[in-house]
Amino acid sequence: MSYPPYGPPSYGQPSLSGNNSRPYPPPAEHPHPSYPYYVPGTVMVPVPVMPMPQMPLPQMPMPPMPMPTMPMPGPPQPIEGQPTYITNYIYHGESSNQSDKVQIAEIGGDFDWVPTTTTTAGHLSGKAVLGGHEGWDGSPLWVIRAWHNGDLIPGKLSVRHKSASVMYNGKEIPVQNIEVLCSRPDSLRWVPSSNGIIPPTAIPGGKTTSGEVLYVGRARHQLSITPGKVHPSHNCCYISFGGSEVSHKMYDVLCRIS
Repeated sequence: MSYPPYGPPSYGQPSLSGNNSRPYPPPAEHPHPSYPYYVPGTVMVPVPVMPMPQMPLPQMPMPPMPMPTMPMPGPPQPIEGQPTYITNYIYHGESSNQSDKVQIAEIGGDFDWVPTTTTTAGHLSGKAVLGGHEGWDGSPLWVIRAWHNGDLIPGKLSVRHKSASVMYNGKEIPVQNIEVLCSRPDSLRWVPSSNGIIPPTAIPGGKTTSGEVLYVGRARHQLSITPGKVHPSHNCCYISFGGSEVSHKMYDVLCRIS
């Protein structure tokens, strides 16, 4: 017979007859656990965690952004001999109660219409009659006249910007060939008027194809004082502004000083 690898068991050898003198011991009986059974579960054990130190973030100062300063244009300074005008944005006020003398330089001779162009009219500086000024930059506006569709129409010249225009059929008409009104000092003045009324000493500035006389006038519109034409049969003064023909019932008329 064969034995296990480590020899026969200590409690005896089995007999050849098959009857063991010392039988194998029965397996040990383990008591059954009582219900409910205890099964070990997961145990949560708190582990201390060291907090991470908070690192301060570097503060990057934003560079100051320079804000562009846009200076507000101031009102035009009054010229001696002319009234001070109210410079609100839309103003349709009346003229001053007193007549205004025209601002001109000392030259000899009577007033005259001098032929020129918008690019060469600068040589008449100091001789031309000042009719007003632009509202947006204060540049002077001279009294001119020009032909358009058979009408000889008084208008304006911005000598600084070398642009001139007259008004016709509701539109502002740019012109190049013009006549600039020149005069000796203290010979002309602006007389307040309204509703197509023409003072006796008003200067004729042009005419229509039907023969109606047009007179030199000016009116306040927004920030500007703009020379234009007085059309008696239309009971108003027309000026050119922003590409359009604008009518005014209150205006000034250019007249001789009697």
